[in-house]
Amino acid sequence: MGRENAVCTDALTVPPEQTEPAPRRFLGAYRRLKDVPGFWRLASIGMASKLPSGMVGLSLLLLVARDHTYGTAGLAVSALAVGQGVTAPLRGRLVDRLAPCPVLLGFLTAYLMASALLVLVVSGGGSVGAIFALAAAMGASAPPVGVMMRSVWHRSMSSSSNAGLLATAMALDSSMMGAALISGPVLASWLSLSVSPVAPFAVVGLLTAASVGLLINSPGPPSRSAPPTQSARFGHWLGPLTSAPLRRLLASDALFVMAVTAVDVVLPIYAREYHAAGFTGLYLGILSIGSVLGSLALGAVPTLLSHDRKVSVLLCVFAAGAGALTFASGLSPLAVLLACPLAGLVIGCTFAALRTTGGDLAPEERITEAMSWLSSLDMVGGALGAALFAHIAADQGSRVALLLVPAAALLAAAIGWNTRGRQP
Repeated sequence: MGRENAVCTDALTVPPEQTEPAPRRFLGAYRRLKDVPGFWRLASIGMASKLPSGMVGLSLLLLVARDHTYGTAGLAVSALAVGQGVTAPLRGRLVDRLAPCPVLLGFLTAYLMASALLVLVVSGGGSVGAIFALAAAMGASAPPVGVMMRSVWHRSMSSSSNAGLLATAMALDSSMMGAALISGPVLASWLSLSVSPVAPFAVVGLLTAASVGLLINSPGPPSRSAPPTQSARFGHWLGPLTSAPLRRLLASDALFVMAVTAVDVVLPIYAREYHAAGFTGLYLGILSIGSVLGSLALGAVPTLLSHDRKVSVLLCVFAAGAGALTFASGLSPLAVLLACPLAGLVIGCTFAALRTTGGDLAPEERITEAMSWLSSLDMVGGALGAALFAHIAADQGSRVALLLVPAAALLAAAIGWNTRGRQP
């Protein structure tokens, strides 16, 4: 949902007769990806690093809500998100500039300590301020394994023998994120309500530690095979943001996430307005499933994602799907349900394209930081989308709010129109 980094490999030239032809079978790209050395290890790390992000927010909400109001619990979740979003670029910069092993282990230690202290403070009836501070500390110390996995995929796909597989790898990574965002809350709620409110934190801690351990012991993780370059250590303080195309891509990313979040927020309000509250879960579930299936399908035909303006093209397709959803909202709640797969079809693909292009635009020594900026802009866009569109839906009605979603997507497409990544 995973939310990404490419290294230019023009040093090697493969003779035409040695170049593997593009796969012609529908699943040929996935078969080739599966044959890449270390694929299953990378896929396992990717999934293990994404599942905690789908669990921790709801786990924190249910834990704090035992002894406090849901408003207080919601603010604790917000503190977690703020801590994570504000510090993401800094954590990415540390990974790029220093050896990743001590950086990841340091963050892991701080994250586990903050998690344990938060559980103890909540269980012991600690102050609300302490809960907020520890929640923010959890977010700020989360090991950036998910972000680094995008760098790993880019570097793994950068050799000439793996040419054409980057789009497939990013589509797979995005579909894993979507699957984690579906299964994570389910697992977290089951553990919290059926076992113990503390149980999800134990699972999140174990998964986080496992993903860090697997990554630092993988052959050739990002920035481990070679020491950081002089430019990585002492480059411009803006880092990858010195690139104007990357800044445009970040703006497009924020607007896109704002539009996606708007759909997630407005559909439950629409269902309530039109006396179809029972459809709320189905709306969001089908959107997510459509996103995962769309990512997997486009990953099977990576040539469809090789267009030099692929981000803007996908944003336009999403705008069309959101427009269909808006049109269906004027018919009936059932029509909206049928339109949800169209609206969700390219969400995951667009996330994958944004990460792929972001990696292409970032200097080799700044890839993790660039991916971290994308993650931060995801959070900014999500927060703006939730606040702005919830207000519009409450004030003007859900159909008016839905009508503005395609406009936001088209604006994102226009901003990113001339933003191109590496050409195949």
